[in-house]
Amino acid sequence: MSNKTFVVPEPSYTVIQREDEGAQVYAAVNTTLASLGKEQRQLFSWQLSLILELQTEDDKGLTLPEEAKEIDPFCQQLECDLREGGNAIPLARITWRKTRELLFRVYNPVQADELIKRIIDAENHPRPFSYSIDPDEEWKLTDIYLKQFASSRH
Repeated sequence: MSNKTFVVPEPSYTVIQREDEGAQVYAAVNTTLASLGKEQRQLFSWQLSLILELQTEDDKGLTLPEEAKEIDPFCQQLECDLREGGNAIPLARITWRKTRELLFRVYNPVQADELIKRIIDAENHPRPFSYSIDPDEEWKLTDIYLKQFASSRH
């Protein structure tokens, strides 16, 4: 048994833009995850996706400022709560077709699930949302976001 300590790196975001199904996709990607080694990745072998249903978007597909003011505090608090105790690392924030998706890599999926269920039970969220927590030991679900930043990892 090893006594190694892993310090979760502070997020560093890069905004990427692409098109999917004829609509603009904007993603703020935590590029520090691209440089994590295999041992570190194994610690965070689950992916959490939470998708908020938005009401507005501008002609470029971005959230209108009024709605951003309503959802941003919730998104920031959720990130803070999930990261508590080092249980999750933010992967990306994606805006596409009146949705905001928050992606996290998770250490303990039960802890993350319980947190989100408490939010649902308290009805403490600005918009309806759905979520899933999926096993992803090989980090395949992150490829679409991290692959272009991973060249320094090998």
